[in-house]
Amino acid sequence: MTRTSPIQLIASQVAASQVAAPVQAAGHDGAPAGAAPAAADASADCGAPMSPIPDPPASPLGRGLAAALAKVAKATGLADPVEMVHDARKAMKEYRALLKLLKSPEAKSARAAAAGVARTLAGSRDRAAALESLDALASAGVLGEADAAAAAAALGGAPEEGAEAETHRSALRAFLADARLRLDYGLAGQAAAADLAAGIRRTYRRARRAEWVTPEAMHETRKSVVSHRYQMSFLAAFADTPAAGERAREVQKLRDLFGAYQDIATLRPMLEHAAPALDGGLGVRLDAAMERRQDDLKAAAKILHAGLFERRPRAFLRDFGLKLRPEGERRKRAMAKARRPKIVRACKGCKRR
Repeated sequence: MTRTSPIQLIASQVAASQVAAPVQAAGHDGAPAGAAPAAADASADCGAPMSPIPDPPASPLGRGLAAALAKVAKATGLADPVEMVHDARKAMKEYRALLKLLKSPEAKSARAAAAGVARTLAGSRDRAAALESLDALASAGVLGEADAAAAAAALGGAPEEGAEAETHRSALRAFLADARLRLDYGLAGQAAAADLAAGIRRTYRRARRAEWVTPEAMHETRKSVVSHRYQMSFLAAFADTPAAGERAREVQKLRDLFGAYQDIATLRPMLEHAAPALDGGLGVRLDAAMERRQDDLKAAAKILHAGLFERRPRAFLRDFGLKLRPEGERRKRAMAKARRPKIVRACKGCKRR
């Protein structure tokens, strides 16, 4: 009889879904006809020559960015507001993770624009995540089902549909129009010249330097892990690196552990706000359940992280056949030399140094 390890047990409780199959790039799927040349139409009204319509991105990174935006467009068309927000935020995380492979002011600005829209969606998603977290506490056996139901009732039940959903839909459509213009008229060219190995190494290094002391520090580590996971999926789907797909699936398990931990961190202040609706005994039981579950999740995440990020960045690149460009190697050596402490030797026969 085979024994299930604690990590596998906790991961199976957290991750019910598998990594989705790579999306095939198809230009700007879901884009309304004539969306890209809107600025050109405006210039035509003024008698200026129209800008040429750009070709779809041809580079692997350009196609990956276009595919991520296509996922946002697909999410925007979902009727269920909770699913729309959830799927759109996932796709925007993928888009931002791929933008991190570019080191340019334009890519940084595009990431900031996407992050701003994602923050406007966070409120409704946090509410849904809090309710899901109560169910997860009950499923893990650390909280009774009756207590979970009472806490959910105190939080006010499921998020309401209505005007908020349409506001989110409009924000996503505006984001898509802006992001496609950014891609067509700037980022696609930069993607074709990007040093993918250098970008992947940067993200891997950040994810490897995990911090576990506070929930805020773990959240920052989680963001780097999420970016690394999406970059591995990109390599598998668009850069002819099949082994990266298995790596993405393993990192997704770590992401799920971090996500479950963060959902409880989101739930905690909501329960504190709803404290008047909770009897004293229920509040104590909720605190104990959340603390116990977070301890279990953190312990499992530490062990899984240590195995996934054991390799040094250079060795990790070799594992996937990635090589830094010559200029990247020179820059790396120069930075290492600059960090090396200078040794000052004393002169013979005197005290001067």
